[in-house]
Amino acid sequence: MKKIAKFKMRNSQLEILIIGALLLFVCAPLYAQEKELPTAPDFTLQDVDGNTICLDSLLKKGPVFMSFWALWCKMCIKELDALKPFYDEFDSLGLQMLAISQDKARAVPKVKPFALSHKWKYIVVLDPDNILREFYNVQAMPTSFIINQDKKIVFVHQGYKPGDEEIIVEKVRCLVGKNCKGKCHE
Repeated sequence: MKKIAKFKMRNSQLEILIIGALLLFVCAPLYAQEKELPTAPDFTLQDVDGNTICLDSLLKKGPVFMSFWALWCKMCIKELDALKPFYDEFDSLGLQMLAISQDKARAVPKVKPFALSHKWKYIVVLDPDNILREFYNVQAMPTSFIINQDKKIVFVHQGYKPGDEEIIVEKVRCLVGKNCKGKCHE
């Protein structure tokens, strides 16, 4: 009797596993179809030199990396400093890099000298009214986005701790199909 009971129990477990596998097989493609990457809101802002910067124009040249930062945000500055060594590589791959200042109007005159003192080659744009921050629903500083040429947001990263630049660099390399070491998370 015990052997029959064990046999029935194993058959029940096997049936559950088969049903679970079938559900996974059927539902996984449906889930994948529903996963639509968000479209990046378009914008036009002034850079620290008074030039007009438009997302659409930047995307004609290549993907765009943008980081929301402010003078008071130490982690924002550390992130942008940590990405400096990769600027030339990214530039050669066609990636446009934006540092979007969230400093209020009274601090705006300090932004350009600060960026120059840190030797940032990024395009530094001004968003003193935080309009772009609201469009992109930025909740923490720094927050970085990578936007592909189809205008889809393919990567979002909030906060910064030393080493996070490796995650960003890897994502950029994967996006442009160069030197990807394996992890290409969406």
